[in-house]
Amino acid sequence: MKKYFKALILFSIGMMILFGFNLFIYYKDKTEDKSSYAVVRVAGDENFPPFEYIDESGVYTGFNVDIIRAIALVSGVEVQFYPMRWEEACEKLTKGEIDLIQGMKYTTERAKDYDFTEGYIQNSQSIFVLENNLLITSYESLTGHAVAIQKGDVAINNLRSLKDVDVVFTNNQEEAFVKLLEGEVEAIICNTLTGVNYLDKLKVRNKIKIVDIPLNYTDYSIAIKKGDTRLLKIMNRGLREIKDNGTYETIYRKWFGNTNDYPTWYVKNIMKISLVGGMVFMIAFLLFYLWNDILKEEVKKQTYRLEQVNADLVRKNDYIKEEKDFREWILNSIYSGIITINSDGEITFINDIALKILKIKMEELINMNVEDTLINEIFPVGEKANSNELKEIYINERKIYINYRINIIGGKNQYYNETIISFRDITEEKLMHETIKTRDKMDSLGTLLSGIAHEIRNPLTSIKTYAELLPKKYENPKFREMISLDIPKEIERLNNLINDLLEYSKPRKPFKEEVSLLNTVESLLRLIKDKIDRNLIKINININEDIVVFIDKNQLRQVLINLMLNSIESMNKEEKIINIDCKIDRKGVILYLSDNGHGIDEKDMDKVYNPFFTTKATGTGLGLFVTYKLLMENGVDIQIESIKEVGTTFKLYFKKEGEDEDV
Repeated sequence: MKKYFKALILFSIGMMILFGFNLFIYYKDKTEDKSSYAVVRVAGDENFPPFEYIDESGVYTGFNVDIIRAIALVSGVEVQFYPMRWEEACEKLTKGEIDLIQGMKYTTERAKDYDFTEGYIQNSQSIFVLENNLLITSYESLTGHAVAIQKGDVAINNLRSLKDVDVVFTNNQEEAFVKLLEGEVEAIICNTLTGVNYLDKLKVRNKIKIVDIPLNYTDYSIAIKKGDTRLLKIMNRGLREIKDNGTYETIYRKWFGNTNDYPTWYVKNIMKISLVGGMVFMIAFLLFYLWNDILKEEVKKQTYRLEQVNADLVRKNDYIKEEKDFREWILNSIYSGIITINSDGEITFINDIALKILKIKMEELINMNVEDTLINEIFPVGEKANSNELKEIYINERKIYINYRINIIGGKNQYYNETIISFRDITEEKLMHETIKTRDKMDSLGTLLSGIAHEIRNPLTSIKTYAELLPKKYENPKFREMISLDIPKEIERLNNLINDLLEYSKPRKPFKEEVSLLNTVESLLRLIKDKIDRNLIKINININEDIVVFIDKNQLRQVLINLMLNSIESMNKEEKIINIDCKIDRKGVILYLSDNGHGIDEKDMDKVYNPFFTTKATGTGLGLFVTYKLLMENGVDIQIESIKEVGTTFKLYFKKEGEDEDV
């Protein structure tokens, strides 16, 4: 037994000597090359928060600045910072006028000009657009638009793969955001964290949004002049040391909040403490055994271990809670609805956007089984749906369109599965697409009408010439009289119709001017007074005499006559009423023309602007078509609301003078 204990004691002493030797080698290696550089010249972007920027008090600060200072402290080198524009910093490092750039994304193209340290953070870029921009929804949709990026940014490599992109270079990313807000560009590509920082700094979080997934996930490293291996070695060693001793973790939390993983220094310290504790325990075990107190010390040992495990559990629970809170904060900050469902079918999370879209409250869903909720009726839970699946749903009797995706984390052979539903309300986008389709259809039909008119005019010319020769036949006076009077009259009538068709398909460019809306309405009512009186129609006008609109006066009169006649011909009740009202909002003037006629059938609503479509026995179907074309030429929007057997309301939206019609 004594030999056994002696062997154990010698083994413990040997372990302590080995541990001491490793510490000696470790600290000896740390001190190498500390005095190789007198002053290291460090360049960085002068306006790239939160990584590096000059604050309001003129101090150069940021995450990268703190990292370099920490490396300099542990490496025993002195650093001098030179904030400047990004492209200027890249140029100076290439020429050797500075020693390093404190933060740069690693790319194979840049590796040809610089050496890079180990990566110390994962970085990404995002696409930022104005909140009301519905045309740019993905990276591919940047084609045909103006996009701002910082000079020297790697995003230029992405944009080269697209055609017809107007790239606008800026000195810094704040300038890019200003151009976006002022409408000089339609999108910007920049660092995700920096972009979110500027949203808060400029107080425009409600005006700008992020679209599509992040771009350019790359390692973020320190760039060093090509071939300077000694400085590269110092920087790499310094990075590893500040990660080991916890300094990096402290800096990261200062600028970005908590990380999801245990820091390296924490794990290594636990390993060191465990090693020392194990050796102490072994020596104590031998001494206590010799003193016949082994059992008592073993109990203490187990108690100590339980306390350590309990402390670890408490720390882990704190980390889990922090991670959960951070995840919920992120999910509530994005622009899509998110719902998560566990393997038991219980709803575990729903973010604020989802509650807003579905018009529901948190307590109505959380911890409930999905089969007992509205979610199961809307989404095919349990199935993997294709991405960008479109669905029409009704929320509070209002029809909306949503784009959704269902993902299942895990699999059939795994213990735990969680379903994630992400969706967006695209009702406004769909309505805009339908409007664009209608305009395109109108343009095509206009071209068709032009062709038809020209095809009819050619035979009309021959018929008219032939008719003019017929009076030479004087044998039948009655026939001669009919031919000479009726046929030219009908030819002239057809020719006028052709001219009208040509004008409708290619209306003349309107001459816009300020027009009194009340005077115009009253003058056109005088024109059709006889028809109004014959039909016993009551007209109610509620228009302020000071209201003016910017439009072609004659074309406005033609539009209003078409709408009035359409309303008159639609009424078959005993009491026939037409109300003409007007109001002003921040966007312009809205004119309402309402009747109590028989209304428009819902199935015909999408065809009312089609030429030659009519439900009247004697109608031509050109009235609303011409009205639509004339209003579009004048930059006026029209909207129809109709209920069968109740009546129809036409709404005309006049923009303010000088306002961009495309806005």
